[in-house]
Amino acid sequence: MSFKDDGQFDIGFDVDMAYVFTEDVRFVLSGASENPIGEGYVVLGDSRNPAEVVEGMFDLVVTSPPYANRMSYIRELRPYMYWLGFLINGRDAGELDWTAIGGTWGIATSRLTDWKRPTDYFKSTNLSAALDKIAQAGNKNGAVLANYVAKYFDDMWSHFLRLTPVLDRGAELHYIVGNSTFYGTLVSTELLYAEMLAALGFSEIECRAIRKRNSKKELVEFDVVARWKNG
Repeated sequence: MSFKDDGQFDIGFDVDMAYVFTEDVRFVLSGASENPIGEGYVVLGDSRNPAEVVEGMFDLVVTSPPYANRMSYIRELRPYMYWLGFLINGRDAGELDWTAIGGTWGIATSRLTDWKRPTDYFKSTNLSAALDKIAQAGNKNGAVLANYVAKYFDDMWSHFLRLTPVLDRGAELHYIVGNSTFYGTLVSTELLYAEMLAALGFSEIECRAIRKRNSKKELVEFDVVARWKNG
């Protein structure tokens, strides 16, 4: 962190930090003690085809997928990935990001130039309108960014489409996701999620605003809620 001058921010070194830390740890431990007893599993797989790695039936899905905001998790986590041996060179990072939903690092960006949508992509008037505005925004990167947004939603459509075989009747979904803007065009990710879920037969769909994000005023984080064939 950095500050403009010494008096801009009172760090508060006169506070008994050891006491504050101890109390914080006690608070966390007290909350952790209330967790239900059970077992958790970590599996490696492609979220665009959950049935390949998990067996249903599940009655609750809670996740926070990447936002459609060209944020590369691989770019941010590369040092740790190298240290832990998951990546060997720069190309490995690009290859991994290309397989990720919303990945844009390295070769993932260059591949978007020639990328074409699959024949079974989700047909949406709202998405098509947003893609056209982004591509025609008068910026040299407009076409690439339009492809990025299209691929993002194509990947999410594959995820929703192939999630249903592992869901029990009445299963509840919660997707924590934010909207995005590209060259002044608002991409309402939450509404497009809702549109996809409705097309697949989900019901009780809601887009619940959770918080304003610390960026542009129109950017909000939502909880997209839905239920699978209740009853």
